[in-house]
Amino acid sequence: MPNPATILRFRRLGVVLPAVILLLAGGPPPVQAAGRGLVVIAQTRYVVEPDAHRVHVSIDAVATSYEPDTPQGRTYYSGVNFAVQPGASNLAASSGGAPINAAFTRREDDFTVVSVTFGRGVFYRQSYAYTISFDLVDAGGNGTRDIRIGHNLAAFPVWAFGSSGEPGGSVGVDLPKGFTPDVQGEQMSRHDLPDGGTRLSVHPDDPLSFFAYVTADQPGAFVNASTQINVNGVSTELLVRRWDDDPSWGKRVTRLITRGLPVLQRLIGFQYPGREPRRLTIEEAATSRLGEYAGIYDPQTSVIRIRYDADAVVTLHEAAHIWFNGGLFTDRWIGEAWAEYYGVRAAAKLGAAGATPLLEDELLSARIPLNDWGAIGVESLQVEDFAYAATYSLARDIARRTGMAELRTVWQAADADEEPYLPVHHPAVASGGAGDVASWQRLLDLLEERTGSSYAGLWREWVVDDKQLPLIAARQSARHRYATVVSDAGDWELPASIRHQMGAWQFNDAISALSRASAILEERDTIVAIARRLHLTPPGTLQAAFEGDGGLQAAADEADAEEATLATLEDASRHLDAGGGALVTIGMLGTDPRAELADARDRFEHGDLDAADREATELGRAVGGATDAGRLRVLIAGSGLLALDGVFLWIVRPRRRPLEPSAPIAA
Repeated sequence: MPNPATILRFRRLGVVLPAVILLLAGGPPPVQAAGRGLVVIAQTRYVVEPDAHRVHVSIDAVATSYEPDTPQGRTYYSGVNFAVQPGASNLAASSGGAPINAAFTRREDDFTVVSVTFGRGVFYRQSYAYTISFDLVDAGGNGTRDIRIGHNLAAFPVWAFGSSGEPGGSVGVDLPKGFTPDVQGEQMSRHDLPDGGTRLSVHPDDPLSFFAYVTADQPGAFVNASTQINVNGVSTELLVRRWDDDPSWGKRVTRLITRGLPVLQRLIGFQYPGREPRRLTIEEAATSRLGEYAGIYDPQTSVIRIRYDADAVVTLHEAAHIWFNGGLFTDRWIGEAWAEYYGVRAAAKLGAAGATPLLEDELLSARIPLNDWGAIGVESLQVEDFAYAATYSLARDIARRTGMAELRTVWQAADADEEPYLPVHHPAVASGGAGDVASWQRLLDLLEERTGSSYAGLWREWVVDDKQLPLIAARQSARHRYATVVSDAGDWELPASIRHQMGAWQFNDAISALSRASAILEERDTIVAIARRLHLTPPGTLQAAFEGDGGLQAAADEADAEEATLATLEDASRHLDAGGGALVTIGMLGTDPRAELADARDRFEHGDLDAADREATELGRAVGGATDAGRLRVLIAGSGLLALDGVFLWIVRPRRRPLEPSAPIAA
């Protein structure tokens, strides 16, 4: 994506004030202060000459003295000093067709001083017309040089000349046919020339405050070079398209990307995206195609356009957009933050140089919440500069709180479309994302859930706007409640539905579900306590229901059923322990109540609650009625004994020996 924070900024120094030479003569003191001095009005023309790799600059100037004479003598000007672009050469000067003296008297990195000697003195209210010409020659070398003049590109700084605050001058730039111009800095109007070329022109109100940088390119004259790159196991074709007169750019970019893509992949942590066959095109470009940006990546075509003068960080920033391009996270600031962060990191590992955006106080005056950063071309340049610097600063702050390895888990989770909230104890990873939440919400969740660090404060400070701020507070409250219930759950997992609600930022629903889950966990603890008292192990059915997809109501029903079954078992056991008398024993003759109770307990531990409850209920009922059954059995048994006794007597009595008749009978 574009990165205006890396656009080259060109400085323009003020014009050196004219040298004033005074001839002093005797006389009275001045009656008024000095006037405006020497005023120079200049018409400047820049002519681009691609064949000569230069820009020819001509200045038609008129110098007028507004410095009055004094009683001590007449005042006049014998010449002027002024600054031109650094590296100027082939200086010439004339007046009225005759040459006059001109020389470069001082050269600095940012300017060159020209000294012009007039052919005569210019006295008060006199004017002097003269012409200065010089060349801005493309010296070749580094691609970031200020002056680039060739058949594909013309790029150079444009200055106006004249006296400070004096209107009336003009600047014109003539471009050959086929060149499409772009102007940074002061805007210039465009006109077609008879030969098919283009003229840029402006009439600045103040020559000293005027500055523009003209870039004009002639598309279509590309040389293509293809190479195959192994990006840590993924084969990718790299096509580099350079201007035909800029072979050094092609070599530099090819080497940088060939080495840089594997480094970026290792830093980011997931595979080079896209389908086979993978192909990346990098094309040399100028500002006429990029506007205020140093590079642009198009994920639809896998084409990166890089400015001819872009440094290594810019190039690697655009390459990092292969991973961070709106597919992983749609919010613009996220893609720019991490493309810049990894571009800088990769450049450092490769030993390459490049500028990084600094979040200076001046930029903070254009501060906006990063979630309010508009699309390309919507925001002002000041807001763009702030946003690029702020996103990079935020990315560094995030990285400081975690580490490269933890960040890789975040990007891997995002690439796999994982749910942010995962089971705590089980390795299974739920996929499917979190519904309709925005990327900034999903990124915050993934960061905090995968790294264990807190970033909500950074989101409040840099990311969210006033309307979104309450969401952060609601989230913090829900996460606190979630963490409490997770802790209470112990080795149980919370239902997937709650984890999804948290990831979907459905916090009201999540808190309600967490309250129900907490109540079920309290019931679980009660069940465990009762079961422990009865020397039982609760079955795994409640945990399965709680963690399953059947909903919390199913788990609540299971908990109620288990608690009720335990109550029945406890009641049956109590009745059985209390009913140890003879009548109970007689009443339950032919059964084994202890075995029946053990069977019911076993069924409970295996989760067959219906059978356990039924058997325990029947056993309790049986034990409760065992006394009556015993009494009945005793009565029945007693009646049978009396009847048998009568039969015995009836049978035995006739067998007694009769009395002797002769024996006396006692009275």
